[in-house]
Amino acid sequence: MGKLIALIMIIGIICACTCGGRTECGSHAQISLLTSIHDDPTCRKLSARGILLYEAAKLLTEIHNNKTAGYDIELSVLDTCGSITGALKAAMKALVGADTSCLQPPYYLGIIGPDTATNAEAVHKITSVLKVPHIVRRESDSPYLHHLVKESDSYLVQGTLKVVEELKWKSFTLVVNADEDGEDDSQNIAKRLTMGAIQRGLCVLIYDGDPDDLTTHIVHIGLPEEGFFAKSTNATVLVISEGRLEEHLKPINSTNTILLLEDSRIGNKWSIGGVNRLPPIYNRNEFPGLEARVEKSKWWPSNEVGKYDTEELREIRWLEDAIKAYAKALDTLCKKKKCKTVVNAVDWNNVLANVVAEHARESQTAAASLELSMKVKTGELQTIGTIVVQKTKVKLYWGDGDDDDDEKHGENGKDDNDDDDDKEEMPKAFKKLIAKEKGTRTGCATTPKEIKLLHEDDDEAAQILVSEVDHTEWWTMVGTVSGVGVAMFVIGILAVYVVYTNIRGPSAPKNARIERDTSLRRVGSDREPPVRTQRHARAMQRRDSNRSTVSEKSV
Repeated sequence: MGKLIALIMIIGIICACTCGGRTECGSHAQISLLTSIHDDPTCRKLSARGILLYEAAKLLTEIHNNKTAGYDIELSVLDTCGSITGALKAAMKALVGADTSCLQPPYYLGIIGPDTATNAEAVHKITSVLKVPHIVRRESDSPYLHHLVKESDSYLVQGTLKVVEELKWKSFTLVVNADEDGEDDSQNIAKRLTMGAIQRGLCVLIYDGDPDDLTTHIVHIGLPEEGFFAKSTNATVLVISEGRLEEHLKPINSTNTILLLEDSRIGNKWSIGGVNRLPPIYNRNEFPGLEARVEKSKWWPSNEVGKYDTEELREIRWLEDAIKAYAKALDTLCKKKKCKTVVNAVDWNNVLANVVAEHARESQTAAASLELSMKVKTGELQTIGTIVVQKTKVKLYWGDGDDDDDEKHGENGKDDNDDDDDKEEMPKAFKKLIAKEKGTRTGCATTPKEIKLLHEDDDEAAQILVSEVDHTEWWTMVGTVSGVGVAMFVIGILAVYVVYTNIRGPSAPKNARIERDTSLRRVGSDREPPVRTQRHARAMQRRDSNRSTVSEKSV
């Protein structure tokens, strides 16, 4: 049933494209974002991540249009409701809304998403017929599904291991506060951190909710839940975050010492000691006005204030990269072909593929910075250092980055001995945290498999192509588009039949008798046909006759 519906939809869209449409396609370049604003097939359960991406898409589009001198982008966000059925429905709305006669650049650029590989493959069965490209999060062999590399979280793992090394920890308890909807990457980071720690000979104790299992050395990934710091006393807690958690940690009073390691891409480049010695690190962690948009979003119920999750900023940066990839590909193509008329779909797909590949190469050399802050018991949260990660190189710079002392870095702004300088500048409060004990070797994790990896497999229910649907709007849309397709298909079959009949010529009626010449003819040989001699039947003889040659015994 699912395959039949998918086939009908494909035929319907193809035929709809041949039935004419608007002559004016507009002056904006259209992009469709397919994401889960609701996270259930009934479209009732709101997703905080989906609302964040919806508002971010609107904001990023405005920022791009205010800066660009070329085509303005019109980005439409469609809800997939976290299911294949919803994804197919959203894709149909995107194609119909963009006008099937304008599904080529510079009028329609393509689709971003859907979120999961299963949904993307299902939607691609329809859009590939029209040669509409997608930018997706997962790798695919399809030429029209372009995998845009998401910013790796390996820099968080490398930075964490660097701090653990400076603290001289031999063991630590790992606490993971995963999103209740399972939509963040905390467990993925925890898996990689566990793997890296085991390779360095460290003992990792996986926290399973029992406060008695907490040691004096704790690594916490994500925003700590309320009351977490009351579960341990006189411990050193290293909190790892992709976003900004200062406001959450500042009011906390406990007996523990808190270290906060978080993404800190501030300014266009880092300047240590007054000299620009580091690779450029662009400010993409701050999206002005986004938090207010999310909290006041139209999607939230009237009596509820929205939640702005800073841990999802990498998702926003990925979305920003996807929009920029389409915009850059359009600029590249239009410089060559002027884009006065529609552009060939294959050429457009090739240009987009090249832009996405270039982005993948650039992302491998990009540097990331982490800010290290410290809060001693009831004291204030203060920045004590910065960690810069570029590929496999990790460097820790003590201080808040505002020092102007050039003497520390030599006349040319280069360190005479980076390692020695780092040790000399280490804050006294941090030195007090350096562990002298050997640590525990009991209950250590031996494999990262003890932590379940998020998004390892898509939901089993997602394997069903099209589930039972009760939406009147969905079936009305499918019936309208498919009806035109079926009608055109029938007309095509009749046309082929007429042509075939004319070529074959007239045929005799079914019941007409065919007269055949049954006479024998000599064919291909001068020899006489063989003559079969027949045996003459002998008349029955009487047994008592004297002439009989048959004896009584033989009879």
